[in-house]
Amino acid sequence: MSEVEETLERVKVQAGVEGYLIADQSGTVLRRFPSMSQELAEAYAEAMKHLSKKSRNVVRDLDPKNELKYLRIRAKKHEVLVAFDSEFLVIIIQRWNPAS
Repeated sequence: MSEVEETLERVKVQAGVEGYLIADQSGTVLRRFPSMSQELAEAYAEAMKHLSKKSRNVVRDLDPKNELKYLRIRAKKHEVLVAFDSEFLVIIIQRWNPAS
């Protein structure tokens, strides 16, 4: 099993993970969580492709020597974690419950 497959298996069994996907920089989905529909994976890939590009530009505009590598978005019910480099986007969707 490759290192990527081993990592995806570890992510898959984490409590709260509802989906993940790996996409290339054009937004093409290369891998996705088994129960995640292709349409949902494509929607996340497209949205996060644009958001990550804009976010990286903002960070670069504020400090040209800095580079954004990771983005975490917390919504009411979910948290979306996005890691990116020059070739790939890795997106993880997990349930989020506020502390009581």
